Amino acid sequence: MSAPAQDKRTATLYPLHIGEVEDGAAEVGRPETGVFVSLPEPGITLIEDMQRGLTLAEVSANFAQRYGEPPDLDDFLATLADCGFVRTAGDEGVEAEAVAQPVGPAGPQMRGWHLLSSVPAERVAWLVSGPALVVWAMVWVAVPVFMAVRPDLIPSGADGRLGLGVAADAVALTVLSWGLLLAHEAAHLLTVRARGCTGVLRISNRLHLLVAETDMSAVRSLPRRQRYAPYLAGMTFTMSALLLSLLAQLVGWEGQPIRAIGFLCLVTLLLELAFFMRTDVYYVIVTWLRLGNLMADTWQYVGNQLARLVRRPQPYDLSSVPARELRIVRWYSLFLVLGVAIFVGQFLMLGLPLLISFVQDATAKVAAGPSTAGFWDAVVLLLLAVAHFGTLGVVALRRRLRPVTRSR
Repeated sequence: MSAPAQDKRTATLYPLHIGEVEDGAAEVGRPETGVFVSLPEPGITLIEDMQRGLTLAEVSANFAQRYGEPPDLDDFLATLADCGFVRTAGDEGVEAEAVAQPVGPAGPQMRGWHLLSSVPAERVAWLVSGPALVVWAMVWVAVPVFMAVRPDLIPSGADGRLGLGVAADAVALTVLSWGLLLAHEAAHLLTVRARGCTGVLRISNRLHLLVAETDMSAVRSLPRRQRYAPYLAGMTFTMSALLLSLLAQLVGWEGQPIRAIGFLCLVTLLLELAFFMRTDVYYVIVTWLRLGNLMADTWQYVGNQLARLVRRPQPYDLSSVPARELRIVRWYSLFLVLGVAIFVGQFLMLGLPLLISFVQDATAKVAAGPSTAGFWDAVVLLLLAVAHFGTLGVVALRRRLRPVTRSR
């Protein structure tokens, strides 16, 4: 429904970042909440007129004069309110019911730990300086070259053990892997600060994996070329740790912990390449291809195709997705479905039976009593398994219950 000519109400928006128009669309969002959407040029026009303080009647008239038809302000304002972009709506400053019904909330704040957000940007700006970027690029080149020259030093599965005993190995490797993972995320946080933005650390999941991740939505307010360093900072740290591990072995420091660090770093880097999940490489590709929310759009496209197969109405409206992006979505959907099927199928067919067997064996050892061999090893392993999968379940449930704002 368009606004009537006498409608004197206004919609006041929070300060919004509006990016450059590319392929007929631009990113709009609030860096402090991490909510960004991709809007076509007509939507940008509506927002700019609202930011100028025009009444809804004036906004509608300007739009109709420019595009030949009045806008559906009810629907548009409802979308902005869902994103947390609408601060107030009223009759020339007098509080009243908004055209889009409820007034927009302050917006979903980024959940997690705002670590390192108080670090002055100028103190860590050297991380993204020209010389530093050259060094990081050299690290990225050095690792594959090193492995090609000395393939005997490439970490293998045997390096994933410390030789301390079953329980001690499990605890030590858990602590070591999470230490490396948190350092990986700290690199993201510091580089985001170096760009003048802030990130949020949280525990999350990627399919059946429990991970730590940094919400770097705020960097979407930066020019695209300035986003790559924050996105790649974690992998750069992990690559640096792997390189140090390889160099240590080259000079004769072949302690098992050093090889274990190299093994864990290599596994982390390989998982980052699985861009059918929201990995660092996924965000780099999305930024490079100038896409919006590729993952969400692709899953909705897949949902529509499944509905089409069973002759049911398609549940998702993808008409707002630019034609260029929709073409990429179609191709990416094949990789996404195949990648998830293989990754989850591998766990269900190999990992899960092994886990069940392990739990049964450990349970039997615990039931035999503390005087039997392997009792305490079994207790420690069961506690680690319960802690890991219990946390994974809680995190996955919280994500499922959390209100989701469509990033478009």
